[in-house]
Amino acid sequence: MSITLTAADSETEADPGPGLDDVWATAPFGEAAARMEHQCAVAPLLNLFDKDPHGFVEGIRTGRLRAALGLFTPNARFSLSHPTVTAVRDGVDVLLDGRYRYAGEWADVAFVPLAIDGEVRLALLPHSPEARHSDTSPADGYGWRVLSGVRLAAHALSRPVTFDADGPLAAVLDAFGWQFSRGSAELCARVVADLRRTLARSGEGTEALSTSQYVAHELSRLEIEISLASRAASLGAVFKNEGPGGQSAASVLLACTGLLWRTARMAEDLTTELGLPATDSGTGLTTASLQAYFGGRRMVEGELARRMGLLNPEVPGSLA
Repeated sequence: MSITLTAADSETEADPGPGLDDVWATAPFGEAAARMEHQCAVAPLLNLFDKDPHGFVEGIRTGRLRAALGLFTPNARFSLSHPTVTAVRDGVDVLLDGRYRYAGEWADVAFVPLAIDGEVRLALLPHSPEARHSDTSPADGYGWRVLSGVRLAAHALSRPVTFDADGPLAAVLDAFGWQFSRGSAELCARVVADLRRTLARSGEGTEALSTSQYVAHELSRLEIEISLASRAASLGAVFKNEGPGGQSAASVLLACTGLLWRTARMAEDLTTELGLPATDSGTGLTTASLQAYFGGRRMVEGELARRMGLLNPEVPGSLA
């Protein structure tokens, strides 16, 4: 079952796909998150493209190309509905300027929102030499890409999209957000448990860490909050019985992205400032590795504020 793209149908959450239920327990953070992103968000968004002049849609569908989301680039408004890339029509083409952030380290192509003609549309922009066509510039390294006068065929763009509750992006964001929240809470619990085990078997000279009030207090706080967030995430879309674009999905996602950051920071602090041996969890979780997902905590805060009606929709230049 795939994620549907209408508000009415998207109340049924997407099946995470074969093997993805356990991916957070068996794969490093980057791989687990990328696989979840592809199944829950990339695959359904392909349906928004009516034409495929460069073969990117077909390449992604057949597995020849790996895709990531470039929807969550931080901006001054902390608003997902304000793209950081603009497109200007130039005959049958569009010229792209701006920059965007994407999370999948091995992605060949990224979904990027563009501000064009007072609307938002998606573009599939290639990163790898194999995927790139002659009119696009190379990527500037993993994580960020800067565009300056990049030319793209106008008919390669998606249909107009919005983050409104009845639009396709809200449905996809919420479905992916619920799955990401469940998996990230599970991952946080595993990292904290590994930290406790590592503390317990610390050798001479570091044994005081296992009874340190600072360490015990912070780990206990994390354990309690992770447990609560995990329970909320496990309820999914039935939590408060809200449809796409509701506050509960964004609230739980904010809690879980915050816990991911705090857990990664705690693990880094223990191995650097306090000298704890590195854990053997194999999660690959670092504060840098998780910031690109959903744009980081500040962007999720901004999306929650928008859904709560706390942002002024009449801000000049607003596309909302």
